[in-house]
Amino acid sequence: MAAARAGHAPTVAALERAGRALGLALTSAVDLIEPDGLVLGGACAELADWLLPSAREELAARVTVRPWTPEALRRSALGRRGPLLGAALVTVRRIMADPTLLPTGCPVPVRIRWPLADLKTLWVR
Repeated sequence: MAAARAGHAPTVAALERAGRALGLALTSAVDLIEPDGLVLGGACAELADWLLPSAREELAARVTVRPWTPEALRRSALGRRGPLLGAALVTVRRIMADPTLLPTGCPVPVRIRWPLADLKTLWVR
């Protein structure tokens, strides 16, 4: 990322090509399942400044099933933490629904100490 931020031409060109490849790959998903939007999360969220422009161009040029707006592809507000927080939410919900999933002798936490506010944004929108 440092090279891209510094404007290193080969790095920026490689990220543009990667964005085009991403847009091409996402076109098939959009044509097949017709989502209202797509979100780049995890490591891709950190590279969104360079990936989004060319990925959006590819999607706009290639999606054929219905009208597609470039803004429908966006960066996750949770950034790199999104997949981790999603996995944590699923795990906590499963354990709360069935505490017997905890290993024997495992203390049940009285209070969860990670940002539940971040998790709420995953499911409330």
